Amino acid sequence: MRKTLTYLFLFSFLIIGQLSFGQNITEAAARAELQRRGYDETRFREELQKKGVNIDAIDTNNPVEIAKAEKAVKEVMEILDKEKKASSSNVPVASTPTSTKEINSQAPPKIDPTKDENVLKQSKEIQKAVKDGATLEEAVAEKIQEDNKTKAPLPLTYGQHIFRDKSLSLFRASEDSKPSPNYILGAGDKVAVSIWGPTQENFALEISKDGFIQPTGLPRYYLAGLSVEAAEKLLESRLKTKYYFQKENFAMTVTTARTVNVNIVGEVFTNGSFNISAINTAFNALVAAGGPSDIGSVRKIEIKRAGSKKPMILDVYKYLQDPAISQEFYLQENDFIYVPVADKLITISGAVNRQFRYELLANEDLNELIQFSGGLKANALKGNIKVTRIENDSIRIIDVNLNQLEKTNQNFKLRNGDIVEIGEINTAIKNEISVSGAVENPGIYALNDNPRISDLLNKAILNDNALTSIAYLKRFNNDLKTIRYELVNLDNISKNVSSVENIKLQKGDELIVSSQASFVDSYIVKIEGAVREPKEMSLDKSKNLKIADAVFFAGGLKTGAADFAYIIRVDKTDAKKIEYIYINVQEAMANPNSASNMSLEPDDKLIFYTKGSFTDDAFVSIDGAVRQPSKFVYSPNLTLKDVILQAQGLKQEASLDRIDVYRLSFEEGKSTRILAANLKLNDKFEIQNNGGSYTLQPFDQIYVRTAPEYELQRYVSLEGEVRYPGNYVLMGDNTKLASVLKEAGSATDEAFLRGSTLKRSKKGEEGFIIINLEKAIKSPNSPENIILQEGDIITIPKIHNTVSISGAVKTNELYTSDITNLGKIQTPFFSGKSAKFYIDEYAGGLAKNADKNNIAVVNPTGKITKAKSFLGFKSYPKVMPGSEIKVAFKDAKPLGKEKDKEDVKWGDILANSVAQATAILSLILLVQNVN
Repeated sequence: MRKTLTYLFLFSFLIIGQLSFGQNITEAAARAELQRRGYDETRFREELQKKGVNIDAIDTNNPVEIAKAEKAVKEVMEILDKEKKASSSNVPVASTPTSTKEINSQAPPKIDPTKDENVLKQSKEIQKAVKDGATLEEAVAEKIQEDNKTKAPLPLTYGQHIFRDKSLSLFRASEDSKPSPNYILGAGDKVAVSIWGPTQENFALEISKDGFIQPTGLPRYYLAGLSVEAAEKLLESRLKTKYYFQKENFAMTVTTARTVNVNIVGEVFTNGSFNISAINTAFNALVAAGGPSDIGSVRKIEIKRAGSKKPMILDVYKYLQDPAISQEFYLQENDFIYVPVADKLITISGAVNRQFRYELLANEDLNELIQFSGGLKANALKGNIKVTRIENDSIRIIDVNLNQLEKTNQNFKLRNGDIVEIGEINTAIKNEISVSGAVENPGIYALNDNPRISDLLNKAILNDNALTSIAYLKRFNNDLKTIRYELVNLDNISKNVSSVENIKLQKGDELIVSSQASFVDSYIVKIEGAVREPKEMSLDKSKNLKIADAVFFAGGLKTGAADFAYIIRVDKTDAKKIEYIYINVQEAMANPNSASNMSLEPDDKLIFYTKGSFTDDAFVSIDGAVRQPSKFVYSPNLTLKDVILQAQGLKQEASLDRIDVYRLSFEEGKSTRILAANLKLNDKFEIQNNGGSYTLQPFDQIYVRTAPEYELQRYVSLEGEVRYPGNYVLMGDNTKLASVLKEAGSATDEAFLRGSTLKRSKKGEEGFIIINLEKAIKSPNSPENIILQEGDIITIPKIHNTVSISGAVKTNELYTSDITNLGKIQTPFFSGKSAKFYIDEYAGGLAKNADKNNIAVVNPTGKITKAKSFLGFKSYPKVMPGSEIKVAFKDAKPLGKEKDKEDVKWGDILANSVAQATAILSLILLVQNVN
């Protein structure tokens, strides 16, 4: 075990790029060691994967995993050494082909956390993803994916966008993602089988490395390599021999998918090996690598698999036309996804539905390009398509007639780099004329042979209010851009269609017919306020609408309307001048011929008022111990009893002996002063003092007081080691701690009184109160016997006879990792001993990086006592049962002048796979030391 721990120590420092094992070995030295031995790092990783060792996911705190890794590394070194030896002697040796070399993959970039200032931030993001349910490998893949999204440029070729936006994403193995029926099962997948109905059975099993599952008491069933659909049918047929059920009473589901290592290389943003959930198809996996680069193909992506002579071809365009095909591209362990360079890129613009650059296959040309671009627009000019091509070191323009190609069922060959431009048909209509204005059928009409104005009017039909003496013909000049207006007399044309004014129309002509209404002003007046139907009314130029007429049209005056109104009139010569005209409404209505019934003018606003608008609202309010504090409109007959009843009566705690009424008294000159009355009521809300009566006045404020001695029961809670735990009522205002404990039957024999806690919830005093219950019981008059408040929670724990030790001590040198992996140890309690006794006796003393001036004892009550120094002598705190002794670590010294740099927690960095990227180097050097 001590030797393994030494290797772990060596392993950790190799990760951060510095090894202290009698010599300094940097990452450069480690790579030099690889070169010296003639090993390819990528090949080394592949061989380790075959032996079940994922070097990026080794738990450095697990000696078993370290031992397994050591063994695998030795075996791989033997294989590679034999290959080198056989190669030098021309003796063939069977080995796994180095697929990585064949397609020029790059190993993932190594990051030195001691030099990269972004590592800590990345580490926190990765750790958060792990807490959210992702595996370590998934968290790293997601981080790379997010980085690629933020760094990736806008797509240049159609199809690249699905990898650079959020169209696709990676699935986690821990997510509740249901694989499709086409998903191929493999070792590591967890499946669940449910049978219900007459027979009920449920079991969940993981497919073993040899491809089987074996339910308890049943035979083995081979599922590896089967689709989910095929596996469900197999299990259904096999289990029917053991259980009785119908087809609809059986289900098999994949509860957790396995993870697979996928190598993505070629023209992608991030080459490397990715550990992802097998639920992901090749499309999802490509997202982790950022997808194809700007020059990468989206049509000829290859998926290479061991044992398969011909790679599968992934075509993004087929996926965009039918996303269901993605289910045909599930991945297996150590699959290679290779993205080659696109070799036939064509740009199309103009009258197509999607202008973009497209990648075509060798047998695809103009017809396919138009199809990928969403087809031609309705106004596309098919007779003359322009193709710009670079040929013989010059630019050449080619005219293509798509109409002719379609007739002969031919296609036009395109070459890499071609630019296709499809023009639009000239939208100017050549045979149209139009009419607008005062006609029944305005719009555009066809220009027939020799049409004249009369022919157009027969179709459009003039309105009754059409102005026929003057019309205009709007027509183009000879340049077909500028226009002119010709005056036309429609009366003369209607009288004699043979007149010279009935001219022949030309393309683009527009006959404009005006309406007589266009030359007449219209006016309105507004009627507002205390009328039944406020409205706007039209007013003709004769101004014959009067006040009485307006009241009639507005439905008459409302009840409570005032006997006057106002006209607000704007001066026609100066819009800034406004005139207010007083109207005696009563006189105008009673005598229509009076001066008050005056005529309204254009844009007048006639406003009627209500009588209530000119009176103040008076109210009476009630508050205090009533069920519904409210305000009520004042009435001379409103009594105090009425107000109380309308406020839904008095609350239980209300005092009938104290009803206060505050009154606002108005003095001459409108000054005010406040008067107060104190009233007593009986249970019928009748006044008992003040002569038995009291008249309310406007603006009185009534306040019902609470009975002075009224108070509901107040509770505290006793928990833990008392004979009768639960809630207890505080019998008085000054109930103390010891008395409540006595009422609860006192503490049990197992109670640890000195470890008791008191939690207070009273507003403004929330939190824990440090108490000494033992002293409170022994000395009831001592300050420890505090007065309790409502809501207090007293907790009395059981007796603790142990002490815990954590922090910078040498426990790792005395005990095995299964004892120390929680970060603390437990020891027996010894009465009267100090913290130093426990540290020396049970923890092996202080560690080298211990802060001797920062040793503290945390008592069960939460109280912290620290070690003290005086004249060079150190005094260590005493320890009570249940205490925890904490020894702090020394602060890490800053490197160079970076004094303000935050301390790096290398333990956290080791937890993320970015820092573990150089783990293979450490294992090689580890074996070197073993040798």
